[in-house]
Amino acid sequence: MSKVVEVTDQNFEEEVRRSDMPTEVDFWAPWCGPCRMVSPIYDKLSEEYDGRFKFCKLNVDENQRTAARYQIMSIPMQMFFFEGEKVHEILGAVPEHTIRKTVEAIINKFSTDERGRLKIILTSWVRHNKQHSEKFIRWSEKVENIERNPVYNMALAAAKELEKANEQLSQVLTKLQAIE
Repeated sequence: MSKVVEVTDQNFEEEVRRSDMPTEVDFWAPWCGPCRMVSPIYDKLSEEYDGRFKFCKLNVDENQRTAARYQIMSIPMQMFFFEGEKVHEILGAVPEHTIRKTVEAIINKFSTDERGRLKIILTSWVRHNKQHSEKFIRWSEKVENIERNPVYNMALAAAKELEKANEQLSQVLTKLQAIE
């Protein structure tokens, strides 16, 4: 029994971009011969990787908005997502071992176990907070008489608290990495 999820323009965001595991989307159409050739491979892999990797398919004829958003010009096109971001793609009908190799590489790179997911979340959080902090510092250096504006002072105080929290998250991340 296939565990491939049919996605549409309406549920793509929820099923793919908000998925809590790595996700593949097979962009296909019923008239496409090569699409029909790879479909059984995704059915098989969806069973094998159940609970660790999500497999989806989207009919490009019926869901043109999503197909256009991802600039699908040729099918079959397989796009791989993790935490809402496209991380890989395969164009054309390729053999099972090529798809399996891609799935394994993504699983290894984007861990789905409890500790691995926490590391990924914390790494992303710390990196983004650091970038925002740097932008905020550059902005605050350019503002004249910053201390006289109460709203700016509140922003400065909140930014300092966020820096402390980011430092704590960095420490947790360091401890997580030391455990391995």
